Amino acid sequence: MNQSWKDALRAYLDEMNKTHVDGQVERLAPYFLTSTDWMVEKQRWQRSQEQLAKRQARPVKALTKAVPQQVVYHSERELEVALSLWHRLEYRQKGQPYRQEYHRLQTVTMRRDDNDHWVFQQPWDWFFEQGAQQHDIQPQDVKEPEQLELSQPGKADEGTPLPQEVEAMQRPRPGHRSRYNRQQAVAYAEQYWNSYNPAFRHFDVDCTNFVSQCLYAGGIEMMFSGSRSKGWWYRGGRNANWSFSWAVAHSLYLLLASGKAPFYAERKSSADQLSVGDVICYDFNGDGKWQHNTIVVAKDADNMPLVNAHTTNSRMRYWEYRDSSAYTPRIQYGFFHIRA
Repeated sequence: MNQSWKDALRAYLDEMNKTHVDGQVERLAPYFLTSTDWMVEKQRWQRSQEQLAKRQARPVKALTKAVPQQVVYHSERELEVALSLWHRLEYRQKGQPYRQEYHRLQTVTMRRDDNDHWVFQQPWDWFFEQGAQQHDIQPQDVKEPEQLELSQPGKADEGTPLPQEVEAMQRPRPGHRSRYNRQQAVAYAEQYWNSYNPAFRHFDVDCTNFVSQCLYAGGIEMMFSGSRSKGWWYRGGRNANWSFSWAVAHSLYLLLASGKAPFYAERKSSADQLSVGDVICYDFNGDGKWQHNTIVVAKDADNMPLVNAHTTNSRMRYWEYRDSSAYTPRIQYGFFHIRA
C-alpha cells in the first residue's frame, strides 16, 4: 500500500525529533523534493546546531506535534496543508535544565516524487512581514515619535473607554513616570505566550502587539493621542484603534530608540546587559526596517536573554534567532533597557 501524506508527515516529525537531539540532519534530506529546497532547510538546521554548540547546550528531548487545519488538493499528486505546529525542546546548559517551546501555523506543500513517495516541495519557511505592511499601514505613515504633553497620563480620551479587562491592568502612578514592574510584565508574557488576551485585538503579525501588552501589564502608562503616529496607546470597544507604536515593529523600535516617554529606554550594546522585562528588536535583513520584537523573560547559564514572542509563538527562546528562517547574516539587533 502506498504511504499516505499523513504517514509521510508523521514520519518526518519523528525524524525531526531525533535530529533535534543527535544533530544528524542528513536523515531529513529524502523528505524534500529538490536539493535546493533541502539546502535551505539544512542551513537553518545547521544554524540552530551552531547556536546550541556556542552556548554549550546539550539537547535531551524533543517533541513535535502537527495538527492539520486545512488541506487543499491541487491534484492526486500534490496538496497544500495548513498545520498547527507545536514544538518543545528540553536541553541542559552547564548543568542547568531548560525548556523552550514554540507554536505556529505552518503551511507546507507536498507532492509525490518519482518513487511515489510524499515529499515537501518547499522548505519549511516562516517569514515575518515588513513592519510597513502590517495592518494596512503605509511606509510614509511610520515616522519618528513625538513627545506628548499629557495632563492625565494613562487615561483614555473621553468617549473611548478601555475594555474592563484592560482598565483593570492599569495602575495609577504619580506624575508622568511609571514604575515598571518587571515581574508583572514577565508573568503576563508567560501567561499569554501561546494564547491571546480577549481584551485586545489579535493580529496575524502579533509580535509588537504582544510586547506592548506585556509592557502595559508591567505598569507602563499609555500615552494617548488623536493621531496614530503619536504616543503609545490602545483603545478598545466596538471601534478598537491603536497607535502605530503599539502594533507595528518598526514604530515601537523608533519610540524605544528615542529614549522618551513612556519607556525612557536606554539602548545597550550587548544582549547580556539586559534584564528580564527588557525588549529586543530585530532587523533581519539589516536594511533599517525593524520587523520583530521580543520580551526578555529569563536568563540562561551564561546570563544571556531567553525571550517570549508572538507570531511564531515562542517561550524561553534564545534571543539570537539563528534558528529562524527569517535570519540572515545581515541581522541587526536593538537591545533596550526599560527605565520607566
